[in-house]
Amino acid sequence: MNVQAKYFKLKNLKPIIMKKLFTLIALFLLGISAQAQTKKNQKIEPIGDLFEVTIYYDNGQVMQHGFLTQENELHASWESYYENGNRKCIATYDHGVKVGTWFYYYYDKRTKVVYDNNKIVEVEELPLE
Repeated sequence: MNVQAKYFKLKNLKPIIMKKLFTLIALFLLGISAQAQTKKNQKIEPIGDLFEVTIYYDNGQVMQHGFLTQENELHASWESYYENGNRKCIATYDHGVKVGTWFYYYYDKRTKVVYDNNKIVEVEELPLE
């Protein structure tokens, strides 16, 4: 085989090698991503057509709790908490869309926000109960 034929053969192999290299890198990144989904600070359980999700702070307190659809959309109730365990927010989604009455909690007050199809229709400041 002459030099020109060897060069031609190597030139044609380059796309095949690059495609295999790309596939290996993609599989590696997918493996890392899958590993990240099984972290100790989250729990995902199937519940009917939904997934119940609980995410924890490193100290073991619940950070967020709620439901996801199979399309990975926030759905139904979601609650968020501060790291000390105090409530931060109670929310409601309908397939990823903010709906209904939400409550945001701060150290000295509570804010009521009413959503309709991702739009705020009412805001009211309330004292803590």
